[in-house]
Amino acid sequence: MNKKIIYIEDQNASTIQTELTNRGLDIEVISPSGFDETLQSLNAKDFAAIIMDFRLTDGIGRVDAPTFASTFRTVGDNHKQVPMVLISNEENLPFFSQDFTSQDLFDFVISKDALRENYDKYSNRIKSLIDAYNSVSTVKFDTSKLLCIESIQNIDYRFLSILENFKKKTDIYGYIRTVNNSLIRSIGALIGRDVLAARLGIDSECEDFQKLLQSEDFVKCKYKGILSSSYDRWWFSQIDSLWQTISTRSLRRTPANERVEILNQKFGLSLQVAAMLPEATSSLFWTICNFYKKPLDPFDGLRYNERNFDDWSEPMYISLYAALEQPQLRDYISPMDLYDVINFKN
Repeated sequence: MNKKIIYIEDQNASTIQTELTNRGLDIEVISPSGFDETLQSLNAKDFAAIIMDFRLTDGIGRVDAPTFASTFRTVGDNHKQVPMVLISNEENLPFFSQDFTSQDLFDFVISKDALRENYDKYSNRIKSLIDAYNSVSTVKFDTSKLLCIESIQNIDYRFLSILENFKKKTDIYGYIRTVNNSLIRSIGALIGRDVLAARLGIDSECEDFQKLLQSEDFVKCKYKGILSSSYDRWWFSQIDSLWQTISTRSLRRTPANERVEILNQKFGLSLQVAAMLPEATSSLFWTICNFYKKPLDPFDGLRYNERNFDDWSEPMYISLYAALEQPQLRDYISPMDLYDVINFKN
């Protein structure tokens, strides 16, 4: 498989090039000149992905990454169905976040500091994206094959309708972006490790939790579709069905300590019960505090709207403790919840 990646950068890129190359990516650095010249150079190359610095101001062209990306995402002679990754110095990212016209261009955005701190994570994410683009093209947008499920009946029809529209347009980027944002990175049909631990009542840091996840029953519930190599997710409908074979009690209505006791008896483990966050009153955990990433009963939570979520996704919450200890979070909670926070114990 072609893993050639073009890295458009106007500064010294040798360190990033070396680190990514050491992790199995073939990086070719291009220093931008004029826009047309750079575009012509790219069109003459065969590559699987593009990495771009945000501010490309040292070259004579003086353009930025969204200018190139918008050209590539537009159907025409320059159209490229490849992953595009934006990297930049921390101070430049607010300019990008304020430009809503640029945010539908890139598969993900990362600061250079974050990249340097975890080259393994982000090189793996790039590989996963390349594989996903190739898979969508190979199986011709077959959702069952791409999500590795026999039936799509448990997936919201509105989500499937959006995917079908991208299929009609043969828009691989739009298809993958929707799967990434609306399925993998949302709480809904799929759940991540922290939410899974919360719904099972388990302290995710206890040693036996990983043993549970590696058991045959839980491996069967794991998501194995596109992008699964960079995100660990589980189908909740399958987790719920598994629970019903273990206990006649409702998972949602069973306190955390009793959930863990049932699981320990079934799997012969020593799982530890997750603790409640300060100011919480219930151990009927079902989600997590978006700030502390710890188990939370939505009854104890405050709706948190840092980003928009789809109608078929579950809302995000923060705990009352997080709202009290982290005042900057209050900008994203509802006025009614904010009133309760401000007047807490008054």
